[in-house]
Amino acid sequence: MTRTGTRDAQLNRLWGAACAFAGIFFLVWALSWIKASVVNEDLQNHCEALRTTSFPFEKSCMHEDGTVEGANGLVFEGIFFGSVAAVAACLIAGFTVEASRRK
Repeated sequence: MTRTGTRDAQLNRLWGAACAFAGIFFLVWALSWIKASVVNEDLQNHCEALRTTSFPFEKSCMHEDGTVEGANGLVFEGIFFGSVAAVAACLIAGFTVEASRRK
């Protein structure tokens, strides 16, 4: 494979990875919206300390005994923010390869 062909293949893999991680990001964002807006919609009716966030969507309730209901899990948020970081890294690498190719 020629140097140009290798660089094209590398660039295609980077763009593919960026698209895959963006898809994961939007899937997790949609799941968090569904959980906050549909599943936990009635949480505000029986909760005194309601907490809502919009990035990622979350509607949670802290009860008097210290238990939390409806919060996003640590793994869920790790996947959400990790996919954003992975998209950014792939885009930076892709643009760097593209810029060095054009010189």
